Amino acid sequence: MKIAIVEDEPLTKKRIQSIISQHNPTAQIMYTGQSLEDLTHILHHQNNFDVLFCDLHLADGLSFDVLKLFKITTPIVFITAYDQYALQSFDHNCIDYILKPIQEDRLIAAIEKAKKFLWDDQKSALSAEVLQQIFHGYHDKVYKQRFLAKYSNKIKLVSVQDIAYFFTENSVTYLVCSGDSKKYIVDYSLQELEDQLLNPTEFYRINRSSIVSMDYLQEMKPYQNGRLLLSLNSPSFTDLIVSREKVSQFKEWINK
Repeated sequence: MKIAIVEDEPLTKKRIQSIISQHNPTAQIMYTGQSLEDLTHILHHQNNFDVLFCDLHLADGLSFDVLKLFKITTPIVFITAYDQYALQSFDHNCIDYILKPIQEDRLIAAIEKAKKFLWDDQKSALSAEVLQQIFHGYHDKVYKQRFLAKYSNKIKLVSVQDIAYFFTENSVTYLVCSGDSKKYIVDYSLQELEDQLLNPTEFYRINRSSIVSMDYLQEMKPYQNGRLLLSLNSPSFTDLIVSREKVSQFKEWINK
């Protein structure tokens, strides 16, 4: 089986490649990419691979924006932190829809599903039973509700509803609450927070070092080089700037 992978998170891409090579040693990874431009290039070569593993939200936009420009003949396994696009994904030859953080058994099952699809000469449309299997369990995903946060020699239990933003400084992750003048240390990386712990409809990673809450966003201002400067209803320990690559996706996120 020949495979293409489009994923903008290096650790996630590495995990996908590792699981594929471990459980399918004869599989060949023909193409990898991380942007809409890469996806465009890869789709021009659909005949060179059998299945595409594709993140929905890339750094520079939604993969649907590129996919709709092509007649997709290759089965696609979508990988994303967002479950609200599941139905829309089936307009683009989707055979499976995997939520992040990726569970190894889910990815293995998707690979086996792709093999079965490729071996089936009829390649019939997905049945209601298959759709039910794909969606099973997604609606019950649970996100973290509170954090143990450290300040000086004290530990505080913080509700996620009170958190205005997270940021990193000197490799340490902090959370900041609205109405609190302190910054608290938490024992998670921003990648873990983004991929596993925070609800993506409520929190958004605006750059490499900051994740903000929708609930405390007050104002946006144009900033240098096409970026956005955010003001939140909270103490300011760092500049909250939306990177240029994420401005379009961020606007889409807040306008849902």
